[in-house]
Amino acid sequence: MKKIFKKMMREQIQDDLNNLDSLVKNPRPKEGWIEIIRKALGMSGLQLAKRMGSSQANIATLERREKTGNITLETLEKAADAMNFRCVYFFIPNKPIDQILEDQARLVVKKQLRSVEHSMELEHQGLSAEQKKRQEDDLVQELLQGSLRDLWDY
Repeated sequence: MKKIFKKMMREQIQDDLNNLDSLVKNPRPKEGWIEIIRKALGMSGLQLAKRMGSSQANIATLERREKTGNITLETLEKAADAMNFRCVYFFIPNKPIDQILEDQARLVVKKQLRSVEHSMELEHQGLSAEQKKRQEDDLVQELLQGSLRDLWDY
């Protein structure tokens, strides 16, 4: 039951992430969120500074740091709040979560099989390419059915 729940949880997360396609294509405007939103609101740097309890020079620094990716989440949240926005933070996978898991399981299996295959070949007991592929696929599925924590020790 626990495994089914975890799989359902992964599928729900993947569905949620799939709905973020437009943000994924352009996660941060070139000008940065702080500057682009501030300007869209018609707010000057000095006005934002006052709302944040900061200085105008500090706002210019924040906007520059955001553009370079050198800003804290806390600072982004404060700036967003000062402009009546919410700061939302999330990770976007490069591929579906189940594919990440399968790829990692395949890496683990290949490492495990490498040493076994070498000794089998020395004893002239090597498997055909088709047998190796089938064995690899079976072991990948077996790993995926077990504890997923085992995938990340390699």
